[in-house]
Amino acid sequence: MTGASAILNGMSSGTLGQDTLAPVEVYAAREPTGRNPRWWWVGLTVCVAVAALLRIWGAPGTAGNGNLYYTAAVLSMSQDWTAFFTGALDTAGFAAMDKPAVWLWPSALLVKIFGLNWATLFLPNAIAGTATVLALALAVREAFGDGLPARLTALAAALGLAVSPINVAIDRNNSPDAIMLLALVLAAWLAIRAVRRGRLGPLIGAAALVGLAFNAKFFQAYLVVPGFALMWLVSGAGGLARRLGGLLAAGAALAAVSLAWPLMMATLVTDPPWISSSSDGSVQGRLVDIGSVHFSESPAATDPMIQTILGSLHTGEAFYAGPPGLDRLFTGALADQVSWWLPLAVVAVVALAFRLRQRRRDDPAVAATMLFAVWAVACWAVFSLMSGTLHPYYTSMMVPALSALCAGGILAAWSVWGEGDRRGAWLFAAQALAVTVWTTVVLYTTTAQTPSALPGIVLVTGVAAVGAALVGARREPTGSLVALAALMAPLTWSVLTTSQPLVAFNPLGNQPGREGLTVVPKPMSDAFVMTMNPPVDPRMIDFLERNQGTAKWIMAAPSAISATPITVASGGAPVMTMGGYYGTDPNPTVPAFHEMVRAGEIRFLLAPPPGSSFVSGTAVDITNWALGNCRPVDPMTGAPAPLPPMPPQGPGGQPGAPGGPPAQMPMPILLDCAGAA
Repeated sequence: MTGASAILNGMSSGTLGQDTLAPVEVYAAREPTGRNPRWWWVGLTVCVAVAALLRIWGAPGTAGNGNLYYTAAVLSMSQDWTAFFTGALDTAGFAAMDKPAVWLWPSALLVKIFGLNWATLFLPNAIAGTATVLALALAVREAFGDGLPARLTALAAALGLAVSPINVAIDRNNSPDAIMLLALVLAAWLAIRAVRRGRLGPLIGAAALVGLAFNAKFFQAYLVVPGFALMWLVSGAGGLARRLGGLLAAGAALAAVSLAWPLMMATLVTDPPWISSSSDGSVQGRLVDIGSVHFSESPAATDPMIQTILGSLHTGEAFYAGPPGLDRLFTGALADQVSWWLPLAVVAVVALAFRLRQRRRDDPAVAATMLFAVWAVACWAVFSLMSGTLHPYYTSMMVPALSALCAGGILAAWSVWGEGDRRGAWLFAAQALAVTVWTTVVLYTTTAQTPSALPGIVLVTGVAAVGAALVGARREPTGSLVALAALMAPLTWSVLTTSQPLVAFNPLGNQPGREGLTVVPKPMSDAFVMTMNPPVDPRMIDFLERNQGTAKWIMAAPSAISATPITVASGGAPVMTMGGYYGTDPNPTVPAFHEMVRAGEIRFLLAPPPGSSFVSGTAVDITNWALGNCRPVDPMTGAPAPLPPMPPQGPGGQPGAPGGPPAQMPMPILLDCAGAA
C-alpha cells in the first residue's frame, strides 16, 4: 500500500493514521482548554474594531456612487420585485447584470426602505468585510486550540486580514467580493469544526456556504473547493468510505445551493431579462461563457493601437494587474496589494509542516493547514495564469488563507523555539527574513505613494527580528518585531486608503497615481475613467422623463457603461442597456429594436459619434442605424442639433494625431427615433 492510500484509509503506521479524534492543541497550552480569558476578548475586539474603522472611516465622503453598474442594479432591484430576484439593470426587465442577484439583496432591501445613500449602498460590504475578520479568527482558533499561542495565532490572522490593503479597498466599494469572501471564510470555520468534532453536519453547512458564495461571483467561489475536498478526504473522521460519503453529501449541498438562483431564473421567472456577458442571455449561457472570457485570447483588431488597448483590457493589464505569468502576483500593483506575505506564507507552511509532523491525520491543525495552503495555491495559479480580465481586487480572495498560514507558521516556529529547539529559532528567523526582504523590495519598487521613511523602518525592524532570533533573545519582543515588520507596510497602505477616493471599477489600496488605465495612452486612460463615471446633466434627465410618454424606457444606450450613469442619475428610471456590459452582447437584434421603436416602447437613444466604437455587435449596428435615421437633439431642450465632427482616423497613428484614434472619448449624442423605423 502506498503512503497516500494509507493516509486515505486511515491505516498508516504511527500516529498519522489513527482514526480517533485528535487533540486540538498544536502549541503548548498555558491555560486550561475551554477557558476564554479576558485578553482574548479584548484582542478580538481590537481586531474587529481595526477592521471596521479601516472599512468605514472617511468612506461617506470618498465613496461617491460606487461602481455604477451595481448601483444601477440595486436601484432597479429596490423598485421592482422581478428586478429584485433577477438582478435586472432596469425595472422594465430588459437586461440584468452578469452576476447573480443574491449578493445585492441586502443592499436592495435597505435602499427600498431608506433610499439610496452611503449606508444603504456601501455599509453591507463594510459589515461583511469586518465580519470576515471575526470569522477568520474563529476558524483559526477552531484549528489550533485554546492555549495562549493558539489564540495569538487566531488574533494575528484576523489582524492581518483586517489591515490587508486590497481587502480594505474592496470592502469600501460596492462589489460582490466582500459578500463572497464572508461566506467562504464562514465555510472554512464550519469545515474545520467538522474535522474537530468528527461530524458531517458542519461539513454540509460549509458546502452550503460555498454555494452561497457561488451566488455572489459564480465560479470564482469554487477556487476553494479543492482545499475543502482534500481536507475532508485526508482529515475527516472515520474510514475512507465514510469520508467519501461525506464528500458526496457535501457535493450535493454545494450543488443544491449553487443552483438555487439559476433554477429560479429558469423556472419561476416567466420573461427573465438578458443576462449580460452571455451569448444567449441565459444564466446557463453566462456560466458557459465565463471560461471562454477568462481563459481566451484577446480579440483581434487591425489597428495596432486598438489591438494594444483591447488586449490590455482583455487580460487586465490595463487595470494594473500585469500580463499573465507565474510572477504576475509579484509585479505591478499586485505586488503592493496582495503579495506582501506570499514569500512569508511559503516559509510558514514549512514551519507548520515541521511543527505538525507528529500529528494525526485528523488533527484540526493539519486539516486547516491543508485547507488554507491549497486555497492559496489554487488562487495563485488561476490568478497568475488566466488570460482573461483580472482586476487586482480579485486577489482579495487569497488573503484569508495567506493570513492564516503566516500567523500559524510564525507562532508554530515561536512555540518550537520556546521548547528549547533551536530549529524553531531558525524557522522563525527565516520567516522574519522572508517578509522583511520582500516588503522592502515592494516598497522600493512600487509606483504607489510611499512614505519616505517606511522602507528603512521596515528593513531595520525586520533585520533586528532576524538577529534577535538567531542570537537567542527573548521570544516576546522578537515576535513583536516580526509582527511590526509584516504589518507595518500593509497597515500604512490601508490607513492611506481611508482618506482617498477609490476608482469604483478598479479599487486599489493606496490608489493615487493609479486612477486610470496603464498600457493605453494617458489621454485615452483619462477618457475611460470619465466614461465610467461621467457627469450627467439633470436637465437631460428632466427632458427624458418629461418626454417618455408611454415608452417602457426613458432611453436606450449601447452598453451598460453608458446606460448605468443615466439610471443612477435619474434615481432608477428604466434605461435600456443594449449589448450588455461592453456593448458586445447580441441583444437586442436590429429588427427587434426597429419593432420596439415602431411600437413606441423606446424613443431616445444615447449614442457615440460615428466611428468611435472599439467593439462590434448588434448594439453598434443599432447605434449606426440610429445615427443615420434618427434626429440628433439637444439633450437639454429637445431642439434639433447637428452631429459633432469626428477627428480623422486611420491605422497606426498616435491618439489625437492624424491617422490615429481620437485623443479622448467623443461626447455622446442624444437621438430622437420617433417615427424612424
